[in-house]
Amino acid sequence: MRGYSRSEKALLDELDVKILRALISESAIAQSNSMVTLSLRKIASRLGADDMTVTKRFRRLQKSGCMSHWQLMINPSFFGYGILDVVVRAQPESAKADMIRKIRLIHGVFAIQDLHGSALKILLLYDTEESRARAVELISRITNADKVTIFRMGMPRSGTHRLTGTDVAIIKSLSIDARKSSASVARELGLSSRTVRNRVKRLRRENTLFALPNLNLDGIAGAIPVYLSYTYANEGAKSSVDRSIISHFDSNYLWGGFSDKEHGYVVLCTFRMADVTESLRWAREQPGVAAAEVDMLAELVYFPRTFEELLGTKRLEAEYAKQ
Repeated sequence: MRGYSRSEKALLDELDVKILRALISESAIAQSNSMVTLSLRKIASRLGADDMTVTKRFRRLQKSGCMSHWQLMINPSFFGYGILDVVVRAQPESAKADMIRKIRLIHGVFAIQDLHGSALKILLLYDTEESRARAVELISRITNADKVTIFRMGMPRSGTHRLTGTDVAIIKSLSIDARKSSASVARELGLSSRTVRNRVKRLRRENTLFALPNLNLDGIAGAIPVYLSYTYANEGAKSSVDRSIISHFDSNYLWGGFSDKEHGYVVLCTFRMADVTESLRWAREQPGVAAAEVDMLAELVYFPRTFEELLGTKRLEAEYAKQ
């Protein structure tokens, strides 16, 4: 089956955006076509759309190349870690590539978003306030940033107390492709498909495993992916501002971060520079918004080794070796 040519790639409409947003928020690992179909049916029901329409849109999005890969994520709370989203303006901008090489070596960094211009967005795991402060200080020094904006990202608590050796083997297999079928994982590990399905279902139910589409927005014809961040005028303004942002950008926001008390952000999919300018103007004029800015996403670099290292710690090895 051939892929879409550039001329065949359709612009996203509102339904496409809502399907992508639902897939991101679901974070579901589906090990079979039947489970994928079930997930899409649930999404269609929530959106008030026809099952077949949502399924066709999903397949078209896959063919376009904008969501061809699914990345496994282990809930950091299982390891006792939180997630920090750090945004800096690199100085000088010409040294960004070298800065990224250095930042990726900092303990806990698992993803870097390179934004057009001087901005960088770093996703960081931390287990203590001391380790958090140390990592942020290193990022600040490497980038020569005058200002560091920090978002604390909320995650549901993992209900898993410990992993067995079988659990770890399944997770490592799925880390290559989060949508790998249960049968494929079972053959690879010498297990039954039922064992794989049951283990994954349990880890999903306990909020320990998630799968996120690795979006390649360049696969969308004419798309301008925009990162719109804003600061609340005061803590009391947060709820009303977030509601206004979500409502206003309902047709074109892909995901957002609303768990921090001081800052929020949304990632928008726009198609005209005029829309970028208008989005920023509108956000700055909202009651309760102290400041807002926009950056255009260039590239996301993900480092799964961070989670693999956590899985390989001696503490966890000792726990699941007893099973």
